[in-house]
Amino acid sequence: MLDLAQLRCFVAAATELNFRRAAALLNMTQPPLSRQIQLLEDNLDVKLFERIGRTVKLTAAGSAFLADAHRLLDLAEQAEDNVKRANKGKTGRVRIGFTGAAGYELVPDLLASAARSLPEIDVILFELVSAAQIDAFAANTIDIGFMRPLPSRLRLSALRVEEEPMIVALPWGHALCRHRQIALHQLNRQAFVMPSPTHGKYFYDRISEMFAPQRITPEIVQYIDQTPTIMSFVRAGLGVSIVPASARRFQFDKVTFRAIAEPTPAAEMNMVWREDQEHPAVAAFREMASRHFGIDPA
Repeated sequence: MLDLAQLRCFVAAATELNFRRAAALLNMTQPPLSRQIQLLEDNLDVKLFERIGRTVKLTAAGSAFLADAHRLLDLAEQAEDNVKRANKGKTGRVRIGFTGAAGYELVPDLLASAARSLPEIDVILFELVSAAQIDAFAANTIDIGFMRPLPSRLRLSALRVEEEPMIVALPWGHALCRHRQIALHQLNRQAFVMPSPTHGKYFYDRISEMFAPQRITPEIVQYIDQTPTIMSFVRAGLGVSIVPASARRFQFDKVTFRAIAEPTPAAEMNMVWREDQEHPAVAAFREMASRHFGIDPA
């Protein structure tokens, strides 16, 4: 087994071709340097230097070994640097789940920041509805999620990174389009495209909570998992819906948006992670993301 200290002595001596100067470069005296080189030669069972009086030169074997010795020392230095960087979270892999709404601006802007501050961390993305992200955390297939708040039996931590109002989406030309704001009671008995109670559970619960106090009963024409598909159904004139304000970004034609007259709960977006996941790269990414969103992670 090669000894790195012996390799350093050999490289210094082979570079200087003078044991006294090589020892000075390594902040040691000449006898210990000569001893290290002798041990290396004994270990390799080959002469690396020819010593003629005070003159030192490499043997053919020494010349051949010098390039490999340089590479071994470089690799050792690189390995040491890599393990230190990995321990600080500067390198590694982070698996991120995100909803369609987060994928429009929030996640791309965050990844642009990560490319500048954590360039050696590989980010793997999974577009998943919020409920599917809970399943992904349980299966340990994502490390961080950008999702709507949902209950979970898992030990998950969360930071609020965005809030937005809920608004009404109407097919172009719908009778309610003449109003600048829509009162919730005006949606009673309207054909309504409803978020799914399973994969669209967050918005299903939000809308149900809005309707219950006024006993509003819309005519549900379809349950849909994701907001872009809900918008497609509204555009086709199949019904109205309540969506987060970010749905405007999808730029569907023949869809009109109106504010809700009553105070309503905001749609929230959280950055979520497992409490028992403390991989250095994941922790470093979370800290960077917190700074990006202007949030104190403490």
